[in-house]
Amino acid sequence: VLLLSCNPQLGDLMVGRAAQLSASSTCGLDGPQNYCIIGYLEEEQKCFTCDSRQPYDRHSNPDSHLIENAITIFDPERRMRWWQSEPGVNQVSIQLNLETLFQFSHLVLTFKSFRPAAMLVERSKDFGHTWKVFRYYAEDCAAHFPWVSAEPSDSVDDVVCDSRYSGSQPSTDGEVFNLITLTNIRVNFTRLFTLGDTLLGRRRRNPQDKYYYALYDMVVRGSCFCNGHASRCRPVDAGRGDVFNEPGMVHGRCVCQHNTAGDNCERCEDLYNDAPWRPGSDHEPHTCRRCNCHGHSEQCRFDPARYEATGRLSGGVCVDCRNERVGPRCEQCRPYQYQDPFKALEDPRGCIPCDCDPVGSQGGGLCESATGQCVCKENVEGQRCDRCKYGFYGLREDDPAGCQMCLCNSQGTMPSAHQCDQVTGECMCEPLATGRYCDECLPGYWGLGNTVHRCAPCDCDSGGAVGSSCSAEDGKCECLPNMAGRRCNDPAHGYFLPPLDYFLYEAEFAGPLQGISSSSLVCDIRTVHNVTWTGPGFVRVRDGAGLRFTVDNLPSSLDYQLVVRYESEVQRQPHVEGTPQLIPNDNRKHHSLFSQMGLIPRIESVQDLCSRSDLDSYRRFRCIHLAAEAGQQEQWPEVCEELVKSLSARINGAVACRCNIHGSVGQSCSKVGGLCECKPNVIGRCCETCAPLTFGFGPGGCEPCACDPRGALSELCDQVRGQCPCRAEVAGRSCDRCRPGYWGFPLCRPCECNGLAELCDQDTGSCLQCRENSAGHSCERCVEGYHGDPVSRKPCEPCSCPDILGSGKFFASFCNREPESGSLICNCLQGHTGPRCDSCSAGFYGDLAAPGALCEQCLCNNNIDPEDSAACDRVTGECLRCLHHTQGAHCQECRPGYYGDALEHSCKECSCDRRGTEVTKCPLGSPCFCQPQSGQCPCRPGATGALCDECADGFWNIGGASGCQPCNCDPANSLDNVYFITFDPVSWCPPSACDCDLGGSERPACDPDTGECLCRVGVTGIFCDECAPGFQQTFPACAPCHACNEIWRLNISEVQKASQKMKVLIPRQGNQSGHERQNQRMTKMESSLDRLANLTGGIDPNLILVDTTPLLNTEIDNIRKDFNNLRLTKRLCFTQDYTPLPHHQTSDPSFSPPSELLDEIRKLHKDFMAEEKKVQDADTAVEDSMNTRQALKGLGANCGTNGNLSQLVDKVNALDVVTLNEKVSVDSLVRD
Repeated sequence: VLLLSCNPQLGDLMVGRAAQLSASSTCGLDGPQNYCIIGYLEEEQKCFTCDSRQPYDRHSNPDSHLIENAITIFDPERRMRWWQSEPGVNQVSIQLNLETLFQFSHLVLTFKSFRPAAMLVERSKDFGHTWKVFRYYAEDCAAHFPWVSAEPSDSVDDVVCDSRYSGSQPSTDGEVFNLITLTNIRVNFTRLFTLGDTLLGRRRRNPQDKYYYALYDMVVRGSCFCNGHASRCRPVDAGRGDVFNEPGMVHGRCVCQHNTAGDNCERCEDLYNDAPWRPGSDHEPHTCRRCNCHGHSEQCRFDPARYEATGRLSGGVCVDCRNERVGPRCEQCRPYQYQDPFKALEDPRGCIPCDCDPVGSQGGGLCESATGQCVCKENVEGQRCDRCKYGFYGLREDDPAGCQMCLCNSQGTMPSAHQCDQVTGECMCEPLATGRYCDECLPGYWGLGNTVHRCAPCDCDSGGAVGSSCSAEDGKCECLPNMAGRRCNDPAHGYFLPPLDYFLYEAEFAGPLQGISSSSLVCDIRTVHNVTWTGPGFVRVRDGAGLRFTVDNLPSSLDYQLVVRYESEVQRQPHVEGTPQLIPNDNRKHHSLFSQMGLIPRIESVQDLCSRSDLDSYRRFRCIHLAAEAGQQEQWPEVCEELVKSLSARINGAVACRCNIHGSVGQSCSKVGGLCECKPNVIGRCCETCAPLTFGFGPGGCEPCACDPRGALSELCDQVRGQCPCRAEVAGRSCDRCRPGYWGFPLCRPCECNGLAELCDQDTGSCLQCRENSAGHSCERCVEGYHGDPVSRKPCEPCSCPDILGSGKFFASFCNREPESGSLICNCLQGHTGPRCDSCSAGFYGDLAAPGALCEQCLCNNNIDPEDSAACDRVTGECLRCLHHTQGAHCQECRPGYYGDALEHSCKECSCDRRGTEVTKCPLGSPCFCQPQSGQCPCRPGATGALCDECADGFWNIGGASGCQPCNCDPANSLDNVYFITFDPVSWCPPSACDCDLGGSERPACDPDTGECLCRVGVTGIFCDECAPGFQQTFPACAPCHACNEIWRLNISEVQKASQKMKVLIPRQGNQSGHERQNQRMTKMESSLDRLANLTGGIDPNLILVDTTPLLNTEIDNIRKDFNNLRLTKRLCFTQDYTPLPHHQTSDPSFSPPSELLDEIRKLHKDFMAEEKKVQDADTAVEDSMNTRQALKGLGANCGTNGNLSQLVDKVNALDVVTLNEKVSVDSLVRD
């Protein structure tokens, strides 16, 4: 393969740069210092002195250890010189400063001392302004640099921690090494490697004297960085050859090839930038390409945008083109020049001047560089750009566009060949248009250019406008105050135009003529669809009578038409307010209902208001007659509304709405009439008053009176307070409830409280706030703690039980006096007894002499007779007669000789085997003492089991006189010291090793009969080699998990044990070849064994038999032994390919076929379950006996006679539990 790139050779960047190398700490730099060497065996001397005030010299100054000693020299005795830091200093750095950018290959540090426990390497590419960590090194990365990843790096830029070069070995000649660019490199030692003696107490010599950093060599391998475009380099400063020209020194300025330039060949030469600069590679040198500037430039630059636009063919842009040339390749002429078509691009005289009119062309005579075509201004045309375009005029040099546009309005200008004069720009206008550009209408017209019409009349409203002229732009007329709209025919927002009947005078406010009476009639506007009145209603006036109206608010003197609104009385029957006038029947007269009087202006009396045609329409549509009728304005024709608006604007002007802020929805009103939008039940033009039969004018409107007709005298209410007129015994705003002292609306009967209360419940009549300690519906009884009869006027007096209520010694709910004897009888609270409740009941206690004391229930956990008055102490509550084999101050624990949960009444007698139980814990004549909660018996040495009924491993003969005795097996001839079944070496297979994991098993490690491994607590598995569920999975520690896992662990443990047994019993596949018939027989035996295990496992091992018959227990023990022998036989034979002997050849005569054993176990299990039921029945009988005994004791204590009770006491004492148990056992044996 041809390698096209070139790279300078690598070398040691340290060579020749001693002055650019520095260390933060050097031993002996300020004077002599002591240091020691660990494990120095060459001489007896172990400690030395360093003095680095002068450079190293083999003869005159051999103890100098400056940093320049770390630069590699090829001297046979170079190991006599090294750099060394001050002893005991952890943070030390070495820094090399380079004069330019170099390419770094790797770093080699050869240590004389221990390598650092932790260090890091940094680099800088900007001469030390910024630093970046290159790599971390530590013996324990997690401890020294926990934030740095210790995984292998994927690229050269990944910052990781390496632990391979920070160990304690070797203690000398240890090296640290690892292509990047840099100007500075710094090695930071952050932690000395020590042997731990620095933490001990003070010694005669400082232990830190022997811990320091010491380097034989520091090699920074690198090369001149030339980007693959140079194979050799020269000094950066050629004039300082004494400094940068040492033999073997790596220089930093490249001798560039491939048309590149720069200290690092980092750019192309000036005329070679037609392609992007790239570093050279092994297969492509990426030579810089020459730009094509047609001989008009010697320099170019690379433009990435041009490079992409040309499809990456050319990216060079020429710089400083000559000969009037411009463009990326100097291919264009400068402005005001163009290419001579008869000359080549390379010709120095190929560009000639443009020929354009400087007034009409852009840039004062600019032309197109290729053709010479003049570039005209925007509104100029012609070969030389010397005339205006059509529709423009006035060619000028100072105009950027050259010519101005003709500004003639197209709608106001006459059609012509030219829009305007080419010199002056003057336009020719149409009729009704005027102005220089024909863009204005004549006075009295508007809308030129703003509407589809050319010029339209102003048409200002004669009533709302000041005159007939308007704005020429938008046609807006000049309006009177508070008038709005283009024509001034609408009131402004918040204003209205009064209607024709605006000047109305309500009849309710008129005064009658002298000697004439009248009455007001209120009408409910809510119940009428066609309203024919205004105000509250009508005034009822007799025919022939009169009313006087006051008119004082007319705005001007005009002709008015008088309008009177009235109705005949027979048309409606409104409510009459006030006292009507009584007229004898023989002189009855008719009455009329007057609403109001109005003054309507005559439109003819207003000058210059409307035209003749408008006046004719006003009369034809009967506008004045519609205005005279109440409620008809909403049905006006449009012509009436427009004329009335003009008339009202002329006479009254726009009037403010003045809508009441509390009674109206908003502040705006109708444009004509000024009606505000009222809230519910509010009336009036300004929404300022409540409607009839409503009240409470406010922000929410008015509320209906809602007078209850059952208690009110009228439907009307006060309009401010809303109070309805009520009957005498009725109250409330709406007359909807009774007055205090009455109940049962609407009848409202007086309260009946026996004179002990004034108020009662409005609905039930129950008396409230009864006095003199009385209570009840009618204050007919006494309150709690008092006695008497308020109905019979017997006062309520306090109960004394034994003291009065509130004294702290009142223990009754109520009291009464017996009618015959008159004695006081107290109804005692729970736990109290006695005529005055002054003592505690049976099962309760308390010191009633103390203030505030009560009788509380004795806390004996339901283990006493609640009817026994002596069961607990009457004062302290201590339990004295505990039942169910319990004891304690609260009967909270089982009696000695019993175990279980006293709180659950499950105390059972301890069933310890006296043969294996400690003698002191089994007194004669009483049960043995066992652990109160679990029932575990205290065993003698060598005995074990919950009942101490078997010998521990290494012991035997539990039935001996002294209990279990040591086996004392001969260690030379015994496998272990554990009792094991005897077997015939001829007919039995020898037992095999347990193979149990000793770290997880007990001692002995396995069961001597079955070989099953005996795991310690927290360990499971066939070989006790894994942690059980509920324990942390760190074998063999197996620490317990959280207590919440205990329930789950127990369930899983049972399943796993069953699975392990099956794994032991199931034969291995490799041992079954050739034993098909034996396998079938063993499979049947395995099924029988499973059934036997189910039967024997169903027997409760904690069950206590009352009957001491040893036959059943002995038989069960024999069955268990046979079962274990069967399991052992199966395991031994399968593990050693042994075929069991026939039944008649078995050495053990007690060995029986599984079928016979199964039948025997079934029978014994049935008998055992029957015996268990008898025991349960016996327990019930014992409990009944004890209850009967306690009852008899209570009866005996309450007997008042002094007769002889000795016989009765003897019979009671004769009721003994042991005798009863024996009787039950004998009876059961007889029945069996």
